[in-house]
Amino acid sequence: MKKITSLALADYILASYPNKDITPMKLQKLAYYTKVWTLVAGKPVVNADFQKWEFGPVNLDIYHMYKEFGGSEISSTQVVKPKMSESQESLCTFILDNYVNYSAFTLSSMTHNEDPWVKTAKNAIICDSLIVDYYSELPFAKNFQKSSYHKGSFHLLQDNTWHSFTLDMTPDEATAFESYPSFDEYVEQSQKAENDFREFFKEIFN
Repeated sequence: MKKITSLALADYILASYPNKDITPMKLQKLAYYTKVWTLVAGKPVVNADFQKWEFGPVNLDIYHMYKEFGGSEISSTQVVKPKMSESQESLCTFILDNYVNYSAFTLSSMTHNEDPWVKTAKNAIICDSLIVDYYSELPFAKNFQKSSYHKGSFHLLQDNTWHSFTLDMTPDEATAFESYPSFDEYVEQSQKAENDFREFFKEIFN
């Protein structure tokens, strides 16, 4: 499977998610996590290095291409989605769907709590072996041991809120919240919860 460049991956992200407030910092983190999980899946998609910078992993090519946007959303109107195989698109979309709704600063904070960033020297390249060793042990990695990402049990990302969410739970209780019967059911339940939350606030402020 031919790898794409970091800039091609950036184009794919911007073209696929035009309404997700993707700033340069958010783009960097989405590209980084795409590299991370395709490596863990044993199907690396992108040929790109990421360095340890203050606000998380940074790819220099993406940095120089989009730095003019600063903290603003990147315009995706002129972006053309690169050609990728069906299996590459399926894998990248599954990964990105799990990260794209986080803010740039939340994604940055997530990387700061993970060993590959913590154990890498400032401005040094985060090595692939460190990435694979660390992320392969996380529950989310179990999703890549199946033939289909949308079938079978889905294991959630354990983001920065996870430990506070499960703080008062027993290990068995916490484990019960780690997975859903399928990814599609997780998406359905998440959307329902989001809609219920919006309706709740409408009732309060109307």
